[in-house]
Amino acid sequence: MMNLIYKNIVQEMLKIIPQLLPFYEKELEDLWIKEGEIPPHVAFGNILNPFLMNQLQKQQLTIEDEQLLVRIFIFLENMALSNDVEIRNVVCVTVMARIGDDINVLKNALKYVGNETRRLSREVETLYGRKVNLNILQ
Repeated sequence: MMNLIYKNIVQEMLKIIPQLLPFYEKELEDLWIKEGEIPPHVAFGNILNPFLMNQLQKQQLTIEDEQLLVRIFIFLENMALSNDVEIRNVVCVTVMARIGDDINVLKNALKYVGNETRRLSREVETLYGRKVNLNILQ
């Protein structure tokens, strides 16, 4: 398991998913230039989520797409296994809640989701009262 630290989680995301760097740089330049960095929930919500949703909505995945999704969800699983509640919260309320907004995307994600990520997803779906999603996650 990776030793993840909340204040460095965005940089870890960019290392593991370098395809996000242009989106990160644009968001930083457009909205966060004074701060010099993008907060984790914002970075995952505005940068990872649209990218991940796009990947999970594709009809046909290339081998590279599959490998990328595996890498992303291994990273999310490592975050879900973190002792830091803030890191787990990013997975639960920012990433998995968004995936759960689209039932087909959620179904497509199940192939990649680790056990702890799935547990956090069930938590957020229970909170949102999305029973159909809970059935899918069983």
